Amino acid sequence: MTEVTGALKTTTKSKHRCLVGNFAPIHRQLPITPCTYSGTIPPELHGGQYVRNGGNPSFGDHLSEDVHMFDGDGMLIGVWFRLNNQTKEVEPCFVNRYILTDIYLGAKSMPSLRVPILPSIATLNHPLRTTLSIFFKLCRFLALIAWSFVSADKHKIRKISVANTAILYHDKRALATCQTGPPMRVQLPSLDTVGWFNGYSAVNEDKHSRSDKDAFGCTGPFGFLKDWTTAHPHVDPVTGDFISFQSSFLPPFVWYTLIPKSTTKSHAPALHAPVPGVSIPKLMHDFGVSPTHTIILDLPMTLDPTNMLRGRPIIHYDRNSPSRFGIFPRRHPEQVRWFETEPCFIFHTASTWDESEPKHSKDSEIEAVNMVVCRYTNGNMLYSMGAIEPVEKEQCDSKVYYYRFLLANREKNIITHQWALSAIPFEMPIVPANFSSTGPKCIYGCSSRDAIFGAETGEPMKVDCLVKMNVQNLIRRGLNEDIQSIEGYVDKRNIQEVMSSDDPEDPIKIFQAPEGWYAQEPQFVPRDDAREEDDGYLLTLMFDESQLDTDGHATEDARSELWIIDARDMRTVVAKILLPQRVPYGFHGHWFRQQELEEQRPYVRLRTDPGEAKEQASDQTSS
Repeated sequence: MTEVTGALKTTTKSKHRCLVGNFAPIHRQLPITPCTYSGTIPPELHGGQYVRNGGNPSFGDHLSEDVHMFDGDGMLIGVWFRLNNQTKEVEPCFVNRYILTDIYLGAKSMPSLRVPILPSIATLNHPLRTTLSIFFKLCRFLALIAWSFVSADKHKIRKISVANTAILYHDKRALATCQTGPPMRVQLPSLDTVGWFNGYSAVNEDKHSRSDKDAFGCTGPFGFLKDWTTAHPHVDPVTGDFISFQSSFLPPFVWYTLIPKSTTKSHAPALHAPVPGVSIPKLMHDFGVSPTHTIILDLPMTLDPTNMLRGRPIIHYDRNSPSRFGIFPRRHPEQVRWFETEPCFIFHTASTWDESEPKHSKDSEIEAVNMVVCRYTNGNMLYSMGAIEPVEKEQCDSKVYYYRFLLANREKNIITHQWALSAIPFEMPIVPANFSSTGPKCIYGCSSRDAIFGAETGEPMKVDCLVKMNVQNLIRRGLNEDIQSIEGYVDKRNIQEVMSSDDPEDPIKIFQAPEGWYAQEPQFVPRDDAREEDDGYLLTLMFDESQLDTDGHATEDARSELWIIDARDMRTVVAKILLPQRVPYGFHGHWFRQQELEEQRPYVRLRTDPGEAKEQASDQTSS
């Protein structure tokens, strides 16, 4: 039996792990819709909006195709805590919208397509795919891009980003990101698409405020590769600097970008410069930013089309290559220093901060740079996220890991400390914004009573625990106990032992989802009168899998909830908001304050979906 929902065509017999249960995409887009709730919504949330980004395939018959959690068109899910200015009452409202990227609009203008335009990440890293099959899919992709330019009725695909990874706020703009293109500006709270952001302005903004300059891209036939901004740009909470890098297939492989906030008092110009010292193209997902330094992660995960000539997948983890960390002053990538250590892979950094020499002068030099990350010992997580059985059966959970890079020694690049803070699995770290670059006391993230990633079964990521970890406490313990470098753990307890602790001073606290419920990446919102760093709330999307049918498929009336959890005790659920539909498991979100919604830059028009306009016109004619 074939079920058709919007532009999606699939069959109920599909059993790919990334397309069943609450991994399956949704296709109904709802305008701002009031929700019911229980409990008390804290006043700190009034007028603000929680938004989560994620890949949500809009069409295609995936029965014979590779599928990966990184695939799919970007879809924004929002809960706006609308405030009635007259009654002062708050009304949570749900909204979700596809991001109108070139890939999304291009695919909609090609109704005969049955598989996505972009090859799946699973195709690029699948150990059993032949070079010929990968080459064919790459040729198909390039041919469809070319067709979009020569066919008059097709939407031209100038950018290949699906903008499906994260969302952030910079210089009065909400920006959706993905590492295969520039950010896309969206409007809050409606989540409508405005236009591509070039570092200075966005398409469809007022012509007087627009800039034709491009801070990301470069000229020439391969200039588009230079606007492949990282999935996780950083915004300095003090200066407002937008800091990013672009990783591509061509030398010098990594370009670095710094864009000051437009209203900054400093007259320092924007910076776009290469980072020397990277010898081959790599998969670089995130990086570290301290108040004075930047850290580029040159890890042994290649993203190289020439791998096909060596009989390897395009995305390949080389366990025989070292991990390298390139550290340089924020505005001087040419001064990069490379620190080398054992192979690993890092998707996400939690925090990076400076350590000054113990002098009384305000101009004290930086003694070292510290960084806390989520570190893997292999590349199996990319297999698990595509439900691919890995070649080598090794556990692939990440651990919270501490690095200290000594800068004071000018003759040698030494990593003085590198060890795990805890033995429990931990991913998608969140740090309160004002502490992200100043040495946070606590970080928050996702974990599981089982392994987050099933290395042996190819199980995609599912989260049933949220963790608060006092990293400063654990780092001090590690320094006092002289933890073994690389292999050592400060806290050796497993997750069950941590959850059974009733110590109010325990450096690790865990919120455990009810049986059968699963969470997503949390967002932290501080209390207005907070005296401690963890004095606030966690927002997380929750789904009860008892709503799945006997075949493991989500029913049409399945719904998710947004829970508000007290971040101090990691137990109390302050409020539960019942959403009008379910939200598939996804990745990264952001909390936007009411002031940020109100001060957004004006725009002349929104980006539109011609196909959607035709459907609406047809519906009006029928009625």
